Amino acid sequence: MNIHHSRNGVRSIGPGPRKGLTGWHKRPLASLLAGGLVVIAALGPAPQARAAGDSTQDKVVATMAAVTPGPAAHHPREKTFMKRQWGVEVLYVRQTAAGYMLEFRYKVLDADKAKPLFERQTKPLLTHEETGARLIVPTPAKTGALRNSNLPLAGHTYWMFFANPGRLVQPGDHVDIDIGAFRVAGLVVQ
Repeated sequence: MNIHHSRNGVRSIGPGPRKGLTGWHKRPLASLLAGGLVVIAALGPAPQARAAGDSTQDKVVATMAAVTPGPAAHHPREKTFMKRQWGVEVLYVRQTAAGYMLEFRYKVLDADKAKPLFERQTKPLLTHEETGARLIVPTPAKTGALRNSNLPLAGHTYWMFFANPGRLVQPGDHVDIDIGAFRVAGLVVQ
């Protein structure tokens, strides 16, 4: 025990040697290394040894990949349809605000065709394809709806934010966006 002498007498200022300690308390570094070896042993043989092993697992994985459908394939001219029908080019949907919001960005190419997307009465909805959850554009009291609702201008990029409570929608998930009659399906979240 470390001892400090003062006018009032002797007092201890730090822990003394621990008596009766056994096991990992004596050597924490050795215990940490031993624990790491246990984890490595539990993970199994090295990747090279696994690659040389049984190939039936590889056949099962290949069969599952062939049977499991991937994301919906989009027609090559779908973007052209959006540009002709609605006068917009969809840029992306991505997580923002630490994952609690989803940002939808699009560029207006023809302001007249894009006007329906900017109507204040129209309530945009984002549908999460994996769960079917429908997310809305929040409307805080001080700022109003978190979307653009002024008249669109050609060549400008616009945005809207959708609430993502509990970070339900993750990067890589597929979403659909509906704004009145405007619908874009199968967007991949970045």
